[in-house]
Amino acid sequence: MASPTQSPAQFLTALLSAVRELTGRRPPPTWTHVDKVQGKLATANRDAIDAAIRVAVARGWLRADGDPPESITLTVDGVKLLEPAKPK
Repeated sequence: MASPTQSPAQFLTALLSAVRELTGRRPPPTWTHVDKVQGKLATANRDAIDAAIRVAVARGWLRADGDPPESITLTVDGVKLLEPAKPK
């Protein structure tokens, strides 16, 4: 759940994790509505959600449909970011 004490990096990770959970952990591209992500994060701040989506899209972790985005999906890189690091 999102909280006002989260750093921007924590909020972005929470957003990506919410997308992963809402898509049933299916492989990309599996889309979900931004409204569902907002509900999962329990925040009324749509501006923060939209800003985090823009950052994630710019870094190649998400793809978005619409302006402002209505649907989003993780990319392969976004999924890799959420997976625990494997020992070498």
